[in-house]
Amino acid sequence: MKITIQDYSKIAKQLKEEYPKLSDFEILSLAIQIERNQILENELVVSSYDKHPVGLEAIAIALGYNKSN
Repeated sequence: MKITIQDYSKIAKQLKEEYPKLSDFEILSLAIQIERNQILENELVVSSYDKHPVGLEAIAIALGYNKSN
């Protein structure tokens, strides 16, 4: 199931509220990592519907991969 990708600035604001002792650099680094992980998670998810393949699944289909390979 795909998740909603949050903007790193929104993630940074949440982190700042939850962890006020972190430096701005640490917060920004974490926010960017979280956003990147959300993007990767969405691209690596395998769809349950053949009509709507996502990420790597769509690439594999385009390259001609099927279950018998």
